[in-house]
Amino acid sequence: MAKGLEFDQVIVPSVDASNYRTELDRSLLYIACTRAMHALTLTFHGVPSLFIAETEV
Repeated sequence: MAKGLEFDQVIVPSVDASNYRTELDRSLLYIACTRAMHALTLTFHGVPSLFIAETEV
């Protein structure tokens, strides 16, 4: 069993360059993203954080 809480769906708001820019921010974003079991939604306004890689779905 995984250590920590897991959720069916996780929504992380405001994942933009002004809110997620330091290594601590990167760690917190990683933790939030890895808690999603089925659905992950990231929102941003303006420029997305550099920690989000562009991918094709």
